[in-house]
Amino acid sequence: MTQPVDDREEALRRAEERFLRRRGLPETRRGDAPPWNAAFFRVERVARFRNANAGARRAVLEACAAGLLAESWFIERCGVTFCAKMTLLSQSLEEQRAYALIGADEATHSAWLEPWIADRDGEADPFNRFIVGLVEAGSAQPLAFLLQVVLEGFGIVHYTDLAAACLDAPLAATLRRMARDEAMHHAVGLAAFRSERLSVPERRFLAEGAHAFLEMIRNGPQAVVAALDRVIGEGDQADATHVFEDLGAEAASAAKLAQLRRLMAQPGMDWLIDEFERKGVFAPCTAAECARVYAGAR
Repeated sequence: MTQPVDDREEALRRAEERFLRRRGLPETRRGDAPPWNAAFFRVERVARFRNANAGARRAVLEACAAGLLAESWFIERCGVTFCAKMTLLSQSLEEQRAYALIGADEATHSAWLEPWIADRDGEADPFNRFIVGLVEAGSAQPLAFLLQVVLEGFGIVHYTDLAAACLDAPLAATLRRMARDEAMHHAVGLAAFRSERLSVPERRFLAEGAHAFLEMIRNGPQAVVAALDRVIGEGDQADATHVFEDLGAEAASAAKLAQLRRLMAQPGMDWLIDEFERKGVFAPCTAAECARVYAGAR
C-alpha cells in the first residue's frame, strides 16, 4: 500500500537528517541581533538610515541579511540540480564521482543554512532565476566554466567575507566551512573545463551568461537600496543616486569585477576577456547609472 505523501516526506526528512549527522551538523543557535552590522552593508553612510529610528534601522539590517542568506541558500539548492545534471553528463567514472560528491556538499550546505532562512517559499530574486536558467539550458563545458570556475571561485571570497564580518558565531562557522568546500568545488571546475571543447553555440551561451552575471555586479547593491526604500520610504531617482554614492557602489563593484576578470582569464579564454574589455563590461556603473537601473526595475 502506498504511503500517504506526508508520511513519505517525513520518512525522507528523517533519512536526510541521518546523512547530515554523518557530515557533522554545525550549531544552529541564533542570536537576537542581525547577523551583519550597518558597516558591513555600508548603510551607516546613508543619511536616511542614520536619521531613522532604531526599529527601522534594525529592520533594514534584517532585510539586507535575509536577502543575502536567501540568495546563498537558493544557490546551494540549485547546486544540487546542477550536480545531478553534470553527473549524468560525465564522461568518466572519476568525473561522475566528483560531481556526485559536490552534489552531496551542496545538499549539506542548503540544510546548514535553513535555520537562518525565515521564508523558504519566497520568490527567487533575479540572480537566482538567472542561475536556474543557466542550469536548465546549459551543457557541460559552459556550465563548468560559469558555475564552478567563475561562480564558485567568486564564492570562496564571498563566503569568507561574510563569515569574517558575521556577528552570529554559529552562522559564521557554517559560512567558513562552506568557503572551504567552495575552494574544492572550484578546483574540480578548473580540472573539468577545457576551452578547446567549446562548440560555437556553447561559446555564445557562455559569453551571454558571463555577460549577464557581470551586468548584475556592475549595477551595484540594488538589494540594499531596495531594503532602505521598503523599510524607510522611497526617494526619487536623484536620491537613489546619492544613496548609491554613499554606499560606495562604484568602488565595491570595481573590486568584484576585477576578481571576476581574474577568474575568467583561464587558458584559451582570451577571446572572452578581449570581447568584454572592448565592451566595457569589466567597468562598474556610476552611481547615476545604478540609480537608472534601479528605477527601471521598480
